[in-house]
Amino acid sequence: MACQSCAMSVPDVIIEPVGEGNLERTVQFLIEWVSDGEPAAREHLADHAAGGGASLIAVRDHTVIGVVTIRWRSNYAGFRDRGIPLVHQIAVAGPFRRLGIATLLMNAAEELARERGVVTLGITVGLFDEYGPAQRLYARRGYVPDGRGACRGQQPLSKGARVTMDDDLIIWLTRQLHH
Repeated sequence: MACQSCAMSVPDVIIEPVGEGNLERTVQFLIEWVSDGEPAAREHLADHAAGGGASLIAVRDHTVIGVVTIRWRSNYAGFRDRGIPLVHQIAVAGPFRRLGIATLLMNAAEELARERGVVTLGITVGLFDEYGPAQRLYARRGYVPDGRGACRGQQPLSKGARVTMDDDLIIWLTRQLHH
């Protein structure tokens, strides 16, 4: 599913599924921008290739500049029990941030979910300043908190809890997809 119309808003960018022809370039992107090394990158993609999810990449001049992955069956019981897939990862290479690449990737991921009959899609976002652009993107797209407040991973935090601001401090969001 190459999203040719997506490329019109950001010149020369194509959104395509991860496959044999672009697997190694995707692994290199994940190593550089996302994962904790090659084994973690390969494990992430293998899970999705085995049917547990889908991975799409943004490509410009044969270079992977972004990735979005969906886990069809979320590890989070609050989504899994309600049949809500999780946008598991979205990342854009530093030099290409704030140019609309994440929007293109989210458009493609949501379209893929709609094609599978998904009614509601979930995502998480971190709470500290580095996640500000993602928080704004998801809000503009119509993602709303699931009502459990801030969480440390899957555990809601109670009033008075003392936490360290890190990547595990998140909020869970959902969006109704219109078919």
